[in-house]
Amino acid sequence: MKNFWLSLVWVCALAISANANAGVVYDIQNNKLVGANGIDINGELYSVTFGDSCSSMYGGCNSSLFDFTTQQGAVSALTALFAQVLVDNVNVNGTVYNFDSRPELVQSCNRGGFCEMWVPYQVSGSSVTSAWWVNTSGNDYVGSNAWTGAYSYGNGMDYMAFTNWEKMSANGIPEPASLVLVALGVAGLGFTRFKSKAA
Repeated sequence: MKNFWLSLVWVCALAISANANAGVVYDIQNNKLVGANGIDINGELYSVTFGDSCSSMYGGCNSSLFDFTTQQGAVSALTALFAQVLVDNVNVNGTVYNFDSRPELVQSCNRGGFCEMWVPYQVSGSSVTSAWWVNTSGNDYVGSNAWTGAYSYGNGMDYMAFTNWEKMSANGIPEPASLVLVALGVAGLGFTRFKSKAA
C-alpha cells in the first residue's frame, strides 16, 4: 500500500509540472485573431493584441505604456510572435486557423497574402521608432528593426497590424495543478479514514 501512495504522489507531481505552462491561448472574434495570451518571451509570459497604429493601441502612442523600450526587446517580441502565435494548423474550438500562410486572419490585416507586424519601442518628439516584420503566405522576412514615423502611421492601412504587449502576472497555481492538489487532498482524507478503520 505504501508503494501505491508513493506512486500516486509521483504521478501527481509530474502532472503538476506538465501543466504549469499551458501554452498560447488564442483570442479569435469573427474568425479574426485579435490577440493571444501565454507568449513566452525570454522566460516571461505576455499577452498581445493587434490594432491599427501606435496612437490607437497605446493611448496616443504614450511610451510609458510600452512593454518593450529597446530595439532588442522589440525584436525578441517579434521573434516570439512569429514562432509561437503566427503559425499554421492552430485548432481553436474545432476550427483550424493558418495564421502564417493566411496573414489576413489577423486583426487589422485585410489584404490577402501579407501583413506587417509592428512593435513600437521608442518615442522622440512626435515620432515613434518601431521594429516591423512581414508575415507572408510564403517566406516571412524582416522589414526593419528601426523604422521611425508618425504616431498615427498605420491608421486605415489594410496590410499593417501594430501590437500591444502586456506582461502577464502570475496568478498563483495554474488551474490543472490546483485540480490535482484537490484530488491529492481527497485521496489523503480517504487514506486516513481507511487507516482508522483498519486499526
